[in-house]
Amino acid sequence: MIQRLVLCAGMAALTACANGSEPANPGTYTLGRGLVSYDVMRRAKDQCTADGGAVRPKSEGGDTAQMSNYQCVIPAGGKSQ
Repeated sequence: MIQRLVLCAGMAALTACANGSEPANPGTYTLGRGLVSYDVMRRAKDQCTADGGAVRPKSEGGDTAQMSNYQCVIPAGGKSQ
């Protein structure tokens, strides 16, 4: 129950960050496949931060329980992969 609450709170925080106006950037990448869990999302966020980006939900409003509906948005001038 607590894990579900933590996951829901994390999803709400990520969804609140989305504005849908991110320009296309070749450094931006989708986080992968599978279900979102705290550990998987944490590793993805750490990798994205190391790449110079930030995790954001995709703007089309897909299923927030799927990793493929999140992306690492790397602004121009971010680290190259």
